[in-house]
Amino acid sequence: MIFIHKGSGILRLFLYFSLAIPILYLNWLGILVGAAMALAIILGLYLRSVMTCELYERILYLICMLSVTSSSFAIIEEILLIVINDRYNSHRISSVFFYPNYFGTIASTVILICAYKLFTKQGHKWFYCYVIFMNIISLYLCKSIFAFIEVFVGITVLLFLLKKYKLLTAWLVSAMLAFVMIFLLNMKLIPRLDDIEVTLGIRYRIWELAKEQFLKKPLFGQGYMTFLKVYEVYYKRQIIPHSHSIYFEMLLNFGVTGTVLLVWYFMKYYAAVITACFKGKKTMITSLILSVSAATFIHGITDLTLLWIQTLPLFLIILSGLGGVEKIPLNKKRRA
Repeated sequence: MIFIHKGSGILRLFLYFSLAIPILYLNWLGILVGAAMALAIILGLYLRSVMTCELYERILYLICMLSVTSSSFAIIEEILLIVINDRYNSHRISSVFFYPNYFGTIASTVILICAYKLFTKQGHKWFYCYVIFMNIISLYLCKSIFAFIEVFVGITVLLFLLKKYKLLTAWLVSAMLAFVMIFLLNMKLIPRLDDIEVTLGIRYRIWELAKEQFLKKPLFGQGYMTFLKVYEVYYKRQIIPHSHSIYFEMLLNFGVTGTVLLVWYFMKYYAAVITACFKGKKTMITSLILSVSAATFIHGITDLTLLWIQTLPLFLIILSGLGGVEKIPLNKKRRA
């Protein structure tokens, strides 16, 4: 039932591959993560097979509603830190998540969902404005620099796909003004931006290590969590578990062979999304899928926030919307 979509056979082959390689190298953590990822992918395929447009929009509403809980928890955590800790200004809030960057990814994705709901005129606009406001607070509390870029890219793509050209122009002009205020007037609109050189410097060193290891096993990799298995890299007494890049991580874990399989599947998936969006004129849902995907893959250049039990399911839920689009009859066009 779940391996019925175009390209799913390739994905099944990738699942076998991603489990076999860590077994070959006795990468026990990679085997465990590989099994969890297989279950997650199966969940994503199942959601796509059963998804309808109405169910999808209801799930998005529920996600927005629940995000207020994590934002509220973050605000309470910040208040407590102010009361009990004199160094609270340097602290990054994680809320109910394991790490601040995961929290930032969730918050930025929810902002994009709310923007999609507002631009397509679904539901109560003041509710979605309130949720956006709460999640902007979340972004400032988690202090994830790249999550702000994620929001900018996602909303830009969303406005373009929905043909909101006036709003898109206003959005880009606002972004240019923000750029001037941040980099020319030195206004601290984005937290931790002063640390960007240090942050990127650490990532460059991590990527060099990942590149060295990839060149040792370029064809097949060593399975999930290869970076953690091969290196014990620490920063501020915290271990760095991955290569901080989706693209380096794929090559490092799966080599060229596994990466080609995974990319091949997603090329078929996004070809179906783009065809439905542009040729089929089904911009509802597909515009959100493409905007969240663009934001995620841009953020993925510098971080690997998808590899977690909260962020990956949310991304898979977003992608499963294609199943609802595929169930719309060809002669029936939803409101764009």
